[in-house]
Amino acid sequence: MKQRLPCLMDRSRHKSSYQRSKTAVISGGVPVTGWIHVSGNIYSAIASSISFVNQLFVNNQRIVRTRIPTNFSEYLQYVAPLNDSIQSRYGFQYAPGQFNYTSLTDAMVVIYHSWTESHHYIDRLIPSNNTIFFTNPSQYPIGEFPTQAQRRFHIENLCEALIPNSFCFVNETKTIYLMTDGTYDPTQAQIITSVQEIVVSLASNCTTDPIRDIIIDNIAIQHGAWNIGRTEQANSASASFLTSVAFFIANATSITISNVEISHTGSYGLRLREGTSNIIFMNSLVNDTGAGGVWIGDWLTPASILANSNKIISNEISYGGNVFPSGVGVLVFRAYDIIIADNSIHHHRYNGISVGSQNGYTESLTTKIFILENYIYTIGQHILCDQGGIYTIGIQSGTVIHGNVIKNVYSYATYMWGIYLDDGASNILVSNNVVYNTGWSSLFQHYGANNTIVNNVFARASLIQPSQPGDPFPDGDVRIQLAENHTSWTYTRNIVYDTFQGTNHSAYKSDPNVRAVLNNNIYFNPYGTKLLFGPQQLSFIDWQKTGQDNGSIIDDPLFSGDTNQCNFFTVKWNSPAAKLGFVNITKPSKWLSGCNSDDTKNNKQFYQW
Repeated sequence: MKQRLPCLMDRSRHKSSYQRSKTAVISGGVPVTGWIHVSGNIYSAIASSISFVNQLFVNNQRIVRTRIPTNFSEYLQYVAPLNDSIQSRYGFQYAPGQFNYTSLTDAMVVIYHSWTESHHYIDRLIPSNNTIFFTNPSQYPIGEFPTQAQRRFHIENLCEALIPNSFCFVNETKTIYLMTDGTYDPTQAQIITSVQEIVVSLASNCTTDPIRDIIIDNIAIQHGAWNIGRTEQANSASASFLTSVAFFIANATSITISNVEISHTGSYGLRLREGTSNIIFMNSLVNDTGAGGVWIGDWLTPASILANSNKIISNEISYGGNVFPSGVGVLVFRAYDIIIADNSIHHHRYNGISVGSQNGYTESLTTKIFILENYIYTIGQHILCDQGGIYTIGIQSGTVIHGNVIKNVYSYATYMWGIYLDDGASNILVSNNVVYNTGWSSLFQHYGANNTIVNNVFARASLIQPSQPGDPFPDGDVRIQLAENHTSWTYTRNIVYDTFQGTNHSAYKSDPNVRAVLNNNIYFNPYGTKLLFGPQQLSFIDWQKTGQDNGSIIDDPLFSGDTNQCNFFTVKWNSPAAKLGFVNITKPSKWLSGCNSDDTKNNKQFYQW
């Protein structure tokens, strides 16, 4: 469904309401029929009218495209990057046997970098020196991030790799091969492949005459497709090279979207692009997306048409990154006055929420982003690196991160934080958040200015020890990295609950000469581990002698629940934290107890990654 209206129409006097029953579906896919039994649990069907099949859904559940290695927790590793500065973006040196398959014509090679992965078509192999070249480049030289990437890649769409609940597609004969797990019959099941990248579009052709006053309620938008040209660069931060999404809105105002399901997509679920304002997206489900969930604003939008005054409220945004792991649960680039509140964001393979597009201290045009009372969990899932439950970059005056609960943030090898204030993140208030179960520190600031960190609980940090020889060690509980000639942050009335068992552990770490103000905080380790502070990792007594952490103490904060079971971190009335001014944080209604680092629930999908 597409609506692109000319600028000359006067629609200001018209208000429309579009309602469908809960069973109504707007689909970007087509049924696949005519299945023939081949052998065992393998079936085939001809899709002669479809240009390429890269997604398949059986009875409303995603079937994964074949992958080598077939164990999705494992990877192939290339031998070495290429030395030439241009060729290094187009190939690598592989190990003998890694590409010994019947046909590589329709195969795709997925290479892991750090915070991105790239997707490549094969151009040619040179067996004499075991070199592969691709038709399309990577954004970065392959091998640019050795610690994060570990030379990892996998191969998709090889029919020799069929396992239960997987499929492959042979373009020459337009044949889909599907291996079931024996619980369903393809000749009787509903099987759909996606063909339309944009399923629903609401967009005016100009910013001065936007679409307005529309209500959308009780529909499902499903089966958005993805497509990569054979020479197209297919990786960028947050999978933002995917410009087409299932539900696309641009140059529109005063639109309310509620009780909607956006699912089974190849890209993002919802995109609010330039010229959008007063869009409310609420009480809805964004699930099983190829990339991320909701995307607001653009990388380089002019100030005059920034997305603004949009609200993402009380939604479930879950199980993303199924094709493009670098997709984000909620992504905000250039925009202002955006509210992201009371959402449950979980099971994404990169950031839960990511805000900003301009690094450093140049004008960012991302301001007043309100990230409030969201429940963000099971983020990263050991796939990519350099990520956070909530990630910010650049100057963001007026941005508030308040009342969120973040848990279970784990990358593949390194750089995995609960709240991540990256390059130039400045003028941000971080308050009343609970952050626990993170691979590295609960809170990390690369560099930035004048951030305020107040009344948070940072617990159970740096749980992941180096997985590979040579990997860096986690960075403790809270950390500032780079020193600058201004105040990096003011840090007060926070609780650090450290659970490291050993001789000592870093409660607060920084590079030398970092300017920060710390006071009235409480630190505790229940196992008697000595806590260390500052660039020299001093004892608490020596740290206070430097003039820092005045009024702070090391003492049991007296949580009312069992912290070993990750009960909510609420302090008792007689807590020493309360005497320092700490105020208990509201528990989200959707919060789940328990310490399980792979916190899952039944998402009715056949596969796990």
